[in-house]
Amino acid sequence: MRVLVACEYSGTVRDAFERTGHSAISCDLLPSAGNHYQGDVRDILSDGWDLMVAHPPCTYLAVCGARYFRGREREQSEALSFVRLLLDAPIEQIALENPVSVISTQVRKPDQIVQPWMFGHGESKKTCLWLKN
Repeated sequence: MRVLVACEYSGTVRDAFERTGHSAISCDLLPSAGNHYQGDVRDILSDGWDLMVAHPPCTYLAVCGARYFRGREREQSEALSFVRLLLDAPIEQIALENPVSVISTQVRKPDQIVQPWMFGHGESKKTCLWLKN
């Protein structure tokens, strides 16, 4: 599969897909080593991907920062528009990841919620997944 990992500069998810034989590229505004597109993901959303895993910035979305939302309505609106753009991308399969956030009330409820402890880690931190196919 051709896999786009949006908003990732660490290469962790991209490298995991590559290790299993997929053709994967990460994309972020920040530089990264490996197969990486440094720039705006909107530039490459229509490049024929089979799957996108997206990690949009949670700064203006995560409810843990709700006390800072006042006065940042424009930034939050832009962040939500970006989330909608990613979820509506012309890609057959999409997984968008974010912590508990206003995406749940402003876009739609997540399809799945996972915890790090479900994967052998000791931490608890709800991570929401919005899925397409």
